[in-house]
Amino acid sequence: MHSTAKHTIIRVATTGVMLAAAALVELRLMNAYSVPMLLALPCGLAVGFGVGSLVEAVTSRFTTTVYRCTADGCTYKVRVTHVDPVERRRWQEAAASHPSHELNYRP
Repeated sequence: MHSTAKHTIIRVATTGVMLAAAALVELRLMNAYSVPMLLALPCGLAVGFGVGSLVEAVTSRFTTTVYRCTADGCTYKVRVTHVDPVERRRWQEAAASHPSHELNYRP
């Protein structure tokens, strides 16, 4: 199995477990106040998805590399995830020599 596929499976599984755990905790807390299940279920799922989204954002910060243009004032950047060193170098060079400096310029 390709390493990117493994990473994707691990991220999806982790996010799913976090979603389920947060949803169950929220459902238990709302059940203590006798909130009807049809109201508690969407609230629990919303909290679960929020926690899952947070976990996804945090893990992507550790696995994503950002290359920025080296020109002063240029805001061009490239985000790459799970690439080999050759591909990483290619993206680094692409970020440094992109053709649209004047389009992204902010003084």
